[in-house]
Amino acid sequence: MQDVEKTEIQSQTSPKRRRRRNRMRPLYGLLVAALVIGVGVSLSMTVFFNIATIEIAGDAPQYTAEDIADASGVHTGDNMMRLNRDEVEQNILARMVFVDSVSIQKNFPDKLVITVTPSTPAFNVTDSSGTLQVSASGKILKNGPDADPALPTITGFETAVREPGQMLASKDEQKDKIFQAIAARVAKGLDCPLTAVDLTDKYDITLTFDGRVAFSLGNWGDMDYKITLAETVLGQLAPDKVGYLTMVGDHQCSYRDKDAVEQQTTAPLQTMATDENGDPVTETDENGNAVTTETETTTTAAAWQ
Repeated sequence: MQDVEKTEIQSQTSPKRRRRRNRMRPLYGLLVAALVIGVGVSLSMTVFFNIATIEIAGDAPQYTAEDIADASGVHTGDNMMRLNRDEVEQNILARMVFVDSVSIQKNFPDKLVITVTPSTPAFNVTDSSGTLQVSASGKILKNGPDADPALPTITGFETAVREPGQMLASKDEQKDKIFQAIAARVAKGLDCPLTAVDLTDKYDITLTFDGRVAFSLGNWGDMDYKITLAETVLGQLAPDKVGYLTMVGDHQCSYRDKDAVEQQTTAPLQTMATDENGDPVTETDENGNAVTTETETTTTAAAWQ
């Protein structure tokens, strides 16, 4: 019997197949990874990360935690991955007049924290239709006939909206920016309290400090610097001084005492009668004595507000 020698036959295409498999391996890996990620995302938006606890933080005295949670539109069981923070914030701000700002924090796996900042009255905005009480951010809190004497009063704003819960807006968009600049400066803190703001002429704005010194600062350019300059002058005045501050150029303030300005008079003017040619005519009284006519002119400051 003849022995048969077995020989292993290798296909000539085997190296090509191996190279092709090696090239496809990264693609297979990407497909598997995509599949895993897709399944994970699907599960996270349906099964996992559903809200079990809604926590209300911050302090809004006018509302309970339940009120705020209801206004948010969020419920336990909702999925946190699908939750839109901006939408939740706007829900609360639109429905709750006395909430000024909202922040939303997702504490995975199942806790949502809603932090609210209450609206604090900061200004009266007064016109012929009444008075709006607004927060520092410009949110309208109250529409009524009377101003709060503890708050600075703004006049000349040209209010375009009056509904509580809406943001303060002027018919003149530039006055919106002026309000925002003033509110930001007041929020930083003032050495002398601001009691009134006159925006009737936006190119000649007047701020009244402590109800006794009216500061004409011109337009609203460099407002922060101008107010700081005014504070420097106010700090050098006696606390009972009442008067007027005016910007002189770009880097100086001029102070005038109110009483001195309002009592300022010119010397009496003597006038003499003349004939048709402009020649003096001597007037006499009933006794034949020459007389002159005196006219007194008084200069006063603008009406005090």
